[in-house]
Parts: sequence; structure tokens; C-alpha cells
Amino acid sequence: MDVEKISNLIKTKRKEKGLTQEELAQKINVTEKAISRWETGRGTPDISLLVPLSEELGVSVSEILKGKEDKKEEKSILEIVNYIDQTKKKKNKYVIPIITIVYGVLLLLYLWYLRVEYNVARYIKISYLGDLVLNLFFMSVVFITNRFIANNYYDTIEDRERMNKVSYIMIFVIYMIMIFNMTIFARNLNGFSYNLIPFKTILGYWAFPELYNILINILGNIVIVMPIQFLIIKIFDIKEFKKCIIIDFLLILLIETLQLITHAGVFDIDDMILNLIGMTIMYAITTGKHQVLYKYKVLILTSILSLVIIFVLFEGLSLYHFGDIPTTIVLIRIVVTFIVVESLFYSIYCLFKKKRERKIKD
Repeated sequence: MDVEKISNLIKTKRKEKGLTQEELAQKINVTEKAISRWETGRGTPDISLLVPLSEELGVSVSEILKGKEDKKEEKSILEIVNYIDQTKKKKNKYVIPIITIVYGVLLLLYLWYLRVEYNVARYIKISYLGDLVLNLFFMSVVFITNRFIANNYYDTIEDRERMNKVSYIMIFVIYMIMIFNMTIFARNLNGFSYNLIPFKTILGYWAFPELYNILINILGNIVIVMPIQFLIIKIFDIKEFKKCIIIDFLLILLIETLQLITHAGVFDIDDMILNLIGMTIMYAITTGKHQVLYKYKVLILTSILSLVIIFVLFEGLSLYHFGDIPTTIVLIRIVVTFIVVESLFYSIYCLFKKKRERKIKD
């Protein structure tokens, strides 16, 4: 099997048909990146795609396997068997080592994190901000790795969606561990306490406004549960608002009840109200016509990396410590650092994207 000949034939016949890579991809239900890989010789079509591809390009399966047009159309079962063996070997040659190494290292790091976080003696304590950043890092690695594998080694849209669902499930597990840790396991026992009067706690924070209370107890309660809503929609494919809100309510009720039973926190109806507001906002964003999260996925991922950098500076270099430094100065430093680091990451991404597009055109 000559991969170069196959890639040249696919590219030539596509252009003869007047099709773009995107148009051909839509016709045979694969991703545009799959067509790009075939035409650059970085991959070959899966055996299940040979027939629809041959029909769209106007050549036989045998001609695709040979990488040249041959009107005699010598159909050889040996050619097909050889093609299957070589494509499987090429795919498994990289996929298995990548998954093994990345997830092996990630598992060891996560076990280390859990050991430190749940250390009974508490010689080392990770802050809530540290918990959030570390878990965002683990989730980002899962998503980026699975997206890389899906883009480079899987052709069909169905396979890619399957890989995405695996990512969402793994991220959901990590995120729920973080949520239960922050709300129950990592908190001191405060005794039996509850609030059943709506807006009592919220109005109390606004009556005596403090930056910490507003950011953590009000904005924090809204934002922290938003990823859960997104993951529930993606994993269980639930699009109906009523079903989502029922699941959201039961999950939030479970967390608040566990806080009450374990005496690790306050059963506060205002927390539930803020959580539901956050989940409703995420429902609107995720199921919206323009799919905001998908449209700005690169910006979101680079923002996470920027936040990791800011956290390192926060913990290690004492650039943002609240104390003698005025709060306004600290906030300005955080915003400026984020803008600089985010601009750097996004610029690097754009350069790689342009370079890849030029390579595809050539």
C-alpha cells in the first residue's frame, strides 16, 4: 500500500469533482480534518469509508487502494486485507502509546493530589483556589488529549462524538470529586445549621458588601455549578429544560443535605437559588442556536491555562496577596497578567493554525 499515491489520488479526484474538503466531508459524513489527513498522507480512510468515498470521487475501491486509476479494475481480496492490516497498525502505533503515557501520568498526578488533599494529618493543605485550578488542569488535559486523538486518528463524526462523550464522562467524575471535596470533605465541622428563608443570606451580603463575600458566596455559587449543567446535557443528551432543572434541583439538594447531615456546612436555600441561576444560564448557553461554548472553545481552554499561570504567581511570587496592598491594585495586577498571558497563548494558537492551513493548501 502506497500512502502517498492514495493521498494524491483522493486530492486529485476531489478537485476534478470541484469539491472542497468540507463539501466532501459532509457527503461521506466525516470531519474536514479527516479529508485533510488523507490528502496529506498523515492517515488513510477507514475500511468502512472506502465505498462511499469511491462513489463520491467516481473511482473504484480497488483504484483507491492502488492509488491510481485503472480501468481494468482488478479486484483483489489480498489488497483489501493488506490495506486493513496496515491502517490498523498505523493507527494503533500512536494511539495506544499516547493514551497510555498521558493517562498514566495524569492518574499518578491525580492520586498524588488526592493524597495531599485528603491527608488526615493536614501537613499540607491546598486552598480552594488551588483545588479549582488543579482540577481545571486535569480536566483540560483529558479534553485536549481526547480531542487530539479524535482529530488525528478517527474519521467519522460518530467516532468523534463517542470520543467526546468519553471526555465529558471523565471530566464529570473529576469535577464532582472537586465539588464534594470543596463543599463537604475539605471543610471544618461547623455544627447543625440551616437557612430556609429565601434571599436572607444574599441580602445580608449586599447589606454589608465585602469583595470576598460577593465573589465567593454570590458569584462563586453561580459559576461553580455551571460546568455540571453543561456536562449533564452532553453526557445524557438532555435538551428539555424541565428535565434538566429537575436533575439540577435534585443534585443541588443532595449536596446541601449532605452538608447539613455531616455538619460540614449550612443548608442554605439561597445557595440553591444561586446554583439554579447558574445552571439555567449554562443551559441557555449550551443549547443556544450559536453554541457559544463550542464557538469559543479555544478561548476557554487558553483562558484555563492563563489562570493556571496566574495561580502559580499568586502562590509562589506573592504578587496578588491581599494585605497591605490595596484591593484595587491587586485586582489590576490580576487582570493585566491575565490579558498578557492569554494574549500570548492565543497568539501561539493562531500562528499554529495559520501554518497548518498553509500546509493543507500546499
